[in-house]
Amino acid sequence: MLYRSLLIVCCLSTLQLTAQPFSPLLVADRTFKMDGDHVFTYAFAKDDEVQLRIEVLVGRQVRQVEFTQLNGPILFSTYALDTSLTHRIRIPRTGIYQLLVRERGLGKKVCRIVLHRTPTSPVTERFDTQVNWNVQQHPNFREQKRSVLVGTQTEIVSLGGQVNVSASKMWTKKPMGLYQFTLPPNTVRWAFRITVGQATAEARQKDAEALRNLLQSGAAKALAIAPQTALAAFALGAAVDLSVPKVGEVIDYALLSRENADKFLKGEKYQAFIFQENISADVQRRLTPLAGTWHFAFRNDNWVDDIAVQVDIEAVVETPVYAQETYLEPIK
Repeated sequence: MLYRSLLIVCCLSTLQLTAQPFSPLLVADRTFKMDGDHVFTYAFAKDDEVQLRIEVLVGRQVRQVEFTQLNGPILFSTYALDTSLTHRIRIPRTGIYQLLVRERGLGKKVCRIVLHRTPTSPVTERFDTQVNWNVQQHPNFREQKRSVLVGTQTEIVSLGGQVNVSASKMWTKKPMGLYQFTLPPNTVRWAFRITVGQATAEARQKDAEALRNLLQSGAAKALAIAPQTALAAFALGAAVDLSVPKVGEVIDYALLSRENADKFLKGEKYQAFIFQENISADVQRRLTPLAGTWHFAFRNDNWVDDIAVQVDIEAVVETPVYAQETYLEPIK
């Protein structure tokens, strides 16, 4: 029995330690001149704890402050308010509530009200407190739910590969090659590196050194996610030097659509999104294009030797993240 009692106590303690209380959420922060009655209308969820703070910024006192449920009971009321007041109110049921600040005296007065709500359930953590209709004309309402954008999830998608570009073999072969890739949905930017022959090994070494320096400097902490390569860090926006000296074989390349890639292979006139000549290594960060299937087209001016071309691509993908929000709408 003693063991079971201790086990229950330990479990309860663990639950208390792991329970994460909700943080107060700002509902309103208003500063206004007192010139009669001011009524502010908001929606709150059942069991919300509302923290009301009211301050008299100019003047001596406010005649009356009242917090009520629409067509329901008064939950809080005070008279002859001097300086400031903070009060907590538990919401008995989901609905519409009004804060009344009343003044009938003479003299210039300025007030500030601040409202926070602390939800007690994950279901009502996302709750729209705005009431954008005339509650006197339409006092009845219903609860609804909708999906709202709450953020984005960032990830890096690698699309690299290798292509062999044939030599002309004394004009017996087409000295051409294509590398096809499809940018993932929600791509916001991407970076690529093209290396030819022995430049690939130097690029790999330069990438490793640049990534190590970036991590040691702490600059990678400012990026949305931790990069696995320096090219990925470059795609994410980091200032990374990935330049490689021109060595060995060179090649011409172009970035083409499917239609233009077909024209390229047929030897017809085509339109290129990017075109570069005589490169052994090239690195670029792109903001366009951001969708679709594309082709890197390569042309080899070597008559005898085939050329191995390495294509490294790192696409930055930001996927929208949605959550369910509860809100009230009038019944008309």
